[in-house]
Amino acid sequence: MHALIAFALISSAQPAPAWLAGDWEPYSNAFMGLRILSIGKETLTWKGCTDAHFEVIDAGANTVTLRLAKGSTCSLDDAPATRMDTVRFTLRENGCDLGVSVYASPEAATRQEPAAEGLYGKSKCPSGPVGQAAANLSTTPR
Repeated sequence: MHALIAFALISSAQPAPAWLAGDWEPYSNAFMGLRILSIGKETLTWKGCTDAHFEVIDAGANTVTLRLAKGSTCSLDDAPATRMDTVRFTLRENGCDLGVSVYASPEAATRQEPAAEGLYGKSKCPSGPVGQAAANLSTTPR
């Protein structure tokens, strides 16, 4: 019976949207220390965490919210390091820039209290890392 419940839960999980997949470069100072963010179908890789599994907990046309697996080693580049629990990605209109909000807990995400916010982008996009693109978004870890 437990195997059937587990299979049903896996089958009902939302997939990450196709626009999220790939390598994203940090534009904002808050994320420079974390370097490239690579997102796959069910995992993401950031500095210090490789192939961390996630589940999609909310998805819209241009926004997706992920919850990282309990055992993930993903953390911000602050001292002491803040564990990443929930990450919200928002694709900007140009299709190249990605607003990233990192939350230390599900409760922090519910309260809209990110531990860090910043901007990532696709390297092959015409907008490239533009200084003024990051100016519209907080780039300071909290």
